[in-house]
Amino acid sequence: MWTRAQLKANAKYAMRGRYGKCLLASLAADAIPVLYSLLITIVTYATIIPLYIQIFQEPETTQTEEWAWGVIRTMNDLNTRVNASQFFYYILSIFIVMPLTVSAARFFVHNRFGHVDLKLIKTAFTASYSRSMGAMFVTNLFIALWSLLLIVPGIIKQCEYFMVPWLLSDNPNLTGERAREISRMMTDGHKWNIFVLELSFLGWYLLGSLALGVGIVFVNPYYRATCAELYVCLRQNILQSGCVTPAELNLAPPTPWPPVTPTR
Repeated sequence: MWTRAQLKANAKYAMRGRYGKCLLASLAADAIPVLYSLLITIVTYATIIPLYIQIFQEPETTQTEEWAWGVIRTMNDLNTRVNASQFFYYILSIFIVMPLTVSAARFFVHNRFGHVDLKLIKTAFTASYSRSMGAMFVTNLFIALWSLLLIVPGIIKQCEYFMVPWLLSDNPNLTGERAREISRMMTDGHKWNIFVLELSFLGWYLLGSLALGVGIVFVNPYYRATCAELYVCLRQNILQSGCVTPAELNLAPPTPWPPVTPTR
């Protein structure tokens, strides 16, 4: 049985002396979301702050009906631009961010075993690109649809499918249906602990968000390294159960012990 403290301690050890590369690998997957959030924040503040300045500097002007209608038009324009940008962001998320999330998971699993290679990030765009992208898209769609019912079902599904990108990082040729099935088996009996594990990073993310969200970039490697530890632990459990074979996850089969001598 794993504990949060154990996973985080192992994650810190895995990143020791390699944090720079871990940061770059995580940043590859986070660059688009972070830049989008930063852009929206800057545009929003650039629109709202001048209005507040005008209220304090020209109080008589801001009490007119014409000024009020001007504010309404400005906010409507801002809302239109944000909605339009969200559409393009969703497209980028499907075709770029989701595959890169799988590649980042692959990097952190390999990093856990001492194999540090930033070229692993490029595996997102190999021959299995469309399969991984489709699996991630459908999985996130399921989570979103469950979230429409109530918050709690969405959280449960989020924890249930938590291992999908990590499974795809081992074998990008897994079908989305099979990846979700294996993830359900791996997280069975662990959903609450996974939820609490994610909550334990809330303080770090709140602290990182103070600098326009840029600080979150430096928290994500720690989070991903911890998730990699969890995945390796639960992967070992599912392999021992016999429900999944090493070959299905592109893992080398264990060496027989004692060694088998070939017969002639």
